[in-house]
Amino acid sequence: MTRSSATKLLWALLLVMALVAGACGNDDGGTAEPPPTAAPTTEATSAPTEAPEADATPAPAPTAEPTPEATPAPTATPEPEASPEPAPTEEPTPQATPAPEPETHPSGLDSATINAAAADWMEAAGVPGLVLAVAQGDEDPWTFGWGSRDLATDEPMTPDDYIRIGSITKAVTTATVLSLVEEGLVDLDTPVTAYLGDDWYGTYEHGPDITLRHLMGHTAGFVEYAFDPGFFILGAARLGVPIAPDEIVRFSTSYGPVAEFGDEYHYSTAGHVVAGMVIEAVTGNTAHAEIRSRILEPLGVQNTYLAPGELPPESVTEGYNRGLLASAFESLTRVPDEARASFMGHDYIATLSYPQEFLQSAGWTGGGLEAQIGDVPRLFRGLFAGGLLSDASLAEMTTPSVNPGYGLGVGLGDLDGETSLSHGGGVPGFRSRVAFFPDLDVTLAASANLLHPDPDMDELFEALLPIVMESWGLPSS
Repeated sequence: MTRSSATKLLWALLLVMALVAGACGNDDGGTAEPPPTAAPTTEATSAPTEAPEADATPAPAPTAEPTPEATPAPTATPEPEASPEPAPTEEPTPQATPAPEPETHPSGLDSATINAAAADWMEAAGVPGLVLAVAQGDEDPWTFGWGSRDLATDEPMTPDDYIRIGSITKAVTTATVLSLVEEGLVDLDTPVTAYLGDDWYGTYEHGPDITLRHLMGHTAGFVEYAFDPGFFILGAARLGVPIAPDEIVRFSTSYGPVAEFGDEYHYSTAGHVVAGMVIEAVTGNTAHAEIRSRILEPLGVQNTYLAPGELPPESVTEGYNRGLLASAFESLTRVPDEARASFMGHDYIATLSYPQEFLQSAGWTGGGLEAQIGDVPRLFRGLFAGGLLSDASLAEMTTPSVNPGYGLGVGLGDLDGETSLSHGGGVPGFRSRVAFFPDLDVTLAASANLLHPDPDMDELFEALLPIVMESWGLPSS
């Protein structure tokens, strides 16, 4: 049944008000990081959702790569029914058989405790599937997978699955721009009109003065289009049709400033989309080609792709949406029967049941990377410790501007007392996070095939970091 435009707009307005009120998470050291990519989407923790049912099945034991994972402790066998007590004897009562010692994981990580922490978080958050990568230095990461990649088939989630890592893309785009700065092709404080001409910003009043620093530090005053009801409706009407970067920019700049230009932080994915347009304008190459040649190949990252210009050899795993995001799909689209799923007492809507063209293009250089989880620690750490950028460029990237929790394309903060560089990512069906702890030279990366999990992924990282530190004997700072 076709819904009226008024109904769609009312739904979208209600959704957006709720998202803005409850979904701005604290992902990067106090940085409100709304979701950067496709519509409809949400980036950070939303308003609390219904708790899992008491009899929900715990998340299955994980797989691990590149080496076999330690077998988790067996589930307790139900006790037999009571029977009459035997007549007492004088023979001694046998001692209980001690539980077997857990197998030692080749990485030295306490995999049994990691399994337990992941299972607890997955059950609390209602997450069908989760992948994790843990790395020290530039060594190959140790990877884990738990749960289901597809509730319809009950296929297990593994580290070989491709996932969408959303706004983690912003740090990669920023590093690409900084490499162009080092070559003298662009300047952070030169107006973008020098590279894109005078008409790229439409009627936006501050357009002539916007610089790359404004764009990548979220001080250009742009609306966050991923929260906008009009963008929700636009995407719902053309899910099978890609959206071009200049369309995204025209949509975002048509609002006028929504924050004080230059002096107020207001997270907006459109800024990094414009940065991608600058990359293409000054190099004459596609943004995905420049990111591959300047970032991915030098770091040895082989299973990461910037959609829609390039895609992985197989589709991303199924991703699920619930709560407000599921309501957006419900109200603005015809939900295919195969898109409906139930898990742990929650009703979900699956992302891959819809056409993907709009969803794959709406993030681009602001949130379009698709990857295997094992690539993410090498990629993210490499931006800061892989020799790609000069000390001056790294200082630009990691120096806070008006927001003390955000530099250029990266969150600045700490976790459990350890300094961290981080970013989250949220697109329909996926919630991801990566954090590099430079004093420990440790990187954690994880992705769940659910948007939004509640509690959010920062709670999982708070549980995991102490386990990793203790397993590897790393001293606290």
